[in-house]
Amino acid sequence: MTARLMRWAALWLALIVCGGAFAHVTTTGLLRIEFTGGRVLYALSVALPELPASATATLTAATNGDRAAAETVAEAARRSVTVDLDGGRCRAGRVRIGGAGTNETRATVEIDFTCDASHGRLDITEDWRAFLGEHYQTLGNLRTPSGERPVIFGEEARSITVDIDRTIGTGWFDFVKLGIEHILTGYDHLLFLVALLVTARGVWSVVSIVTAFTLAHSVTLSVAALGIVTIPDRIIEPLIAATIVWVALENLFAAEPDRRRWIWSFGFGLVHGFGFASVLGELGLKGVTLVRGLVGFNVGVEIGQLIFVAVFLPALMWLSRGRGARLAPRIASLTVAVIGTYWLVERIFVG
Repeated sequence: MTARLMRWAALWLALIVCGGAFAHVTTTGLLRIEFTGGRVLYALSVALPELPASATATLTAATNGDRAAAETVAEAARRSVTVDLDGGRCRAGRVRIGGAGTNETRATVEIDFTCDASHGRLDITEDWRAFLGEHYQTLGNLRTPSGERPVIFGEEARSITVDIDRTIGTGWFDFVKLGIEHILTGYDHLLFLVALLVTARGVWSVVSIVTAFTLAHSVTLSVAALGIVTIPDRIIEPLIAATIVWVALENLFAAEPDRRRWIWSFGFGLVHGFGFASVLGELGLKGVTLVRGLVGFNVGVEIGQLIFVAVFLPALMWLSRGRGARLAPRIASLTVAVIGTYWLVERIFVG
């Protein structure tokens, strides 16, 4: 009895912790940093529907010409981003605020920095959490005369250091690392995997589900990153949430939810691939760098996915012993359905 109570206590604790994490989707900004001759251009693009209501209202007003709102955004930008070169603080210049082309659901913030030095150690610190939300992170690339490299500002690191005198290439490992970090912080994709695997029966079932999902999202990630097919985030993001709800409800109400689960895994994996591509496709990569980035990022996503599966399945098997064999999948599916429904409603009506 004690062992059984301990297992169920662990289950509820895990659900509470996961629910708290999943209920706050990481808001991701897309960034371009260019360094040329002692000058740094910082150009950030954010999706308005993903932001807190106050930040969305202020940015929207600023892009529409509201002077007070623009000054509020500019002040937040100067507090959130600092640049140092060769030990000296670079001076922030004019902050420009606008929309991202014809996409009215995005806003851009650009800052020019002027540095007294033209070489040495470049330190960039970014922390927008006070303005853009506690769970905000940034993905992008830094370009210098020596080359370019991916950059990430998130919960693990709010600053980067680069020696601009050293040739910096966009290597395979950089993109693999980016893919791993993206999937392990992409809570909606992980929640979808939970819904797919929680009713899996046997090794073949797990292999077929994971393989189908991998093949599908690899296809759409590739065609989207190469610009062959482009679907706006305002369509893809609600669809991703809908796939989560669908699979969770099937787990709860279908007589044999595991039967032919690989078909749903493949079909819905095509949708999730476009979600992955939204990160890679806007980094501005071209030519050989784009191909290297596509392959490396995709490999990183698969590695991160395997890491999650390797951790999740043993935990599920442990919780599913005895009476847990019936209750654990149902409790997990119900939790997934509730969180997925919240995301679906939010992404349809808020953005």
